Amino acid sequence: MNTQQPPAAADEMDLTDIFDLFKRGFYKFLALCFKAFDFIVKFWWMLLILIVLGAALGYFTKGKPYYTSTLVIQTNFDSQPYVYNAIDQFNDNLGENDLAFIESVGLNPANPGIGDITIQPVIDVVGLMEDMEVSERTLGTIIDELSVDDDTELFATDRFYTNYKYHKMEITLSGEDKLASIEVLMDYINNQPFVKTLRDETVKNLKDRIAKNEKTVDQIDMLIENYSKNADLANRSISSLTYFNNQNDLNVNGTLTFKNDLITETEELKNNLITYTDAAVVVSDIQTAEERKLKDKKEIIYPAVLVFLFLFFAALRYFYITMRREVAQMQLLD
Repeated sequence: MNTQQPPAAADEMDLTDIFDLFKRGFYKFLALCFKAFDFIVKFWWMLLILIVLGAALGYFTKGKPYYTSTLVIQTNFDSQPYVYNAIDQFNDNLGENDLAFIESVGLNPANPGIGDITIQPVIDVVGLMEDMEVSERTLGTIIDELSVDDDTELFATDRFYTNYKYHKMEITLSGEDKLASIEVLMDYINNQPFVKTLRDETVKNLKDRIAKNEKTVDQIDMLIENYSKNADLANRSISSLTYFNNQNDLNVNGTLTFKNDLITETEELKNNLITYTDAAVVVSDIQTAEERKLKDKKEIIYPAVLVFLFLFFAALRYFYITMRREVAQMQLLD
């Protein structure tokens, strides 16, 4: 008598066994979830205590808040290299915790209130090309000769940053008086000995140039006034002037154009004189934003860690007891 089952029946039994296996595994997992839920309900008061304790511990051990301030500064009289160098020196001294330096600039050695400082130019490629008086092809040749992958990074290197007037500076701050810390930094930059000398000399030359331009404009006004009154001005000795034609006639159009150019230049110089009080001048609003990192949220991290550890060791204890009971039922501990 043939007792072997057909292949179809054997396959059907295999599938049934697999389904039952998954079903039993699902119900075991579901039962485990119910036990975990019952455990949480039973010990809710313990979880609440851990949450409150962790929140309090995190709140009282939380460090001082940090802030980030982004400023736009204007550099004057080609002082960009000196400004960048001063910022690098400031960073280095802070990084070395040079207490003598920190105290000398007016900061509290115990809590300087200022951290890392970064500066980069506000890139203006069009203005760069105008200042360098180069074409797109020439600028492309310069770029090809420099081995920098990112064009933005290239234009921010020291090869070009001296051509930019505006720069973005980011400062990490701590403490209450953040504005005072920024003022200390700006004073340090602007009070460098060479920078002060450069500023004084530039302002002096600027004022001299303005005075000479105004004097020249007055002379042009007098010249045109005399020319209009005296029709035979061309017969006088005026060989020292440049705006006359071969017949020693006054080139009125050229003279007026020259006068307008001088007036425009004088206005620009006077505008520059307003901001030329320092090598670096803040031209944006001074605003700060709190820098929130994960490590600063201790009042959230500590409760979560305490609850996790409690549940982890509770689960570890449950599995230990369960496995020990099964081993004991198998009489393997005798």
